[in-house]
Amino acid sequence: MKKAFTMIELVFVIVILGILASLAVPKLAATKTDADAAKIVVEMKNIFDKIAASYVSNPELSAKLAKTSGTTDNFVAIMSVIVGDPTLKDIKALQKINDQYPWLSQCFIMTYENEALKIQKSQDTSNLCTTLHAHPTVKEWMTNGIKLGGNRLFNETNNDKK
Repeated sequence: MKKAFTMIELVFVIVILGILASLAVPKLAATKTDADAAKIVVEMKNIFDKIAASYVSNPELSAKLAKTSGTTDNFVAIMSVIVGDPTLKDIKALQKINDQYPWLSQCFIMTYENEALKIQKSQDTSNLCTTLHAHPTVKEWMTNGIKLGGNRLFNETNNDKK
């Protein structure tokens, strides 16, 4: 008498493995998107630090950014600062920034108002953009903006006065 698996037993094993695989694959895909989002948030923080450093070291930059406030040139001005062109003259540099950070213009709308960067959601509903918009740090940036001028080390409210 031979001991072997029957065809039915093999089919059940294959079905069970298929069910387990269908549960695991979406989890792996979500993990990659979450990792990409975390990497992008760090890149965003570095970009904001670069803009803030340029803002502090280049006093006329705030006037240039303020001059474009509320216009479509505002985004171009911000991107030029990121590229490292505080003169805001190198238009070809914008292509470099789009190649390096495609998610920046794809997932967000950035403007400059009152010495702060304002970040808004774009209309893109891709998985990456949705994950970025749900990230707690990005939510805080979208709610509060990123303050460039003034004193960011101390609380500037007048709550202490009575």
